[in-house]
Amino acid sequence: MEVITRLLNLFFPPQCASCQREGRFLCQSCVDALQIHPLPTRFHVPDARTDASQPEFEHLDAVIYAANYAKNPQLKAAIAQFKYRFTRELVDYFVTLVNRKLSELWMLRNKTAVLIPVPLHKKRLSYRGFNQSDLLVNGVASRYRGPIEIRPLLIRTKNTSQQARLTRRRRQDNLKGAFEVVGDVTELKDKVCFLVDDVCTTGSTLEECARVLKKAGLEKVYGLVIARSLKQ
Repeated sequence: MEVITRLLNLFFPPQCASCQREGRFLCQSCVDALQIHPLPTRFHVPDARTDASQPEFEHLDAVIYAANYAKNPQLKAAIAQFKYRFTRELVDYFVTLVNRKLSELWMLRNKTAVLIPVPLHKKRLSYRGFNQSDLLVNGVASRYRGPIEIRPLLIRTKNTSQQARLTRRRRQDNLKGAFEVVGDVTELKDKVCFLVDDVCTTGSTLEECARVLKKAGLEKVYGLVIARSLKQ
């Protein structure tokens, strides 16, 4: 597979997903232009604007994200190419961003990070050939310097419509009954659990996953994504 990839890159050089410059799937100029979301020192809720007395989500405890989707068009283009044009090589850039956020989290000091990939339905997985969440999880785990575990605790039992085409309310209805827990969560009590996906827009997918995990007994669960859509 590696030989085939090298031959393809020789005859069809990679182009930057954002500016189309030849040479890399995300060129250095576009990488340097990224605006990375800063995390406050020793913070526990990723967005300091969120009032702890009025939680943003009902089930999800918070969302950790590397960048604001709207402020980083080059990252938006790269994620779209990753998901819809199946350019797996882009995952290396995303893993770097996500790992940087994990390394900043005070709540991971002396704790094990548990990565739970958001699953695809088997029909969508067959069509795409890979689950972007699985690629992220495996990449992050291979580079993270602290204790870390991968736990595929969820399966997707309902082949839902694509979320990007739906309103917030339709997204929530679309996802009801879409996920089931297939593993034991009781042994994760003293670990920090993250639902891993590529982006968070309304948070409906992460919320539904968090709901079923908490119903199964998980006390806290955080979202971990490359980028998040925020109101300007």
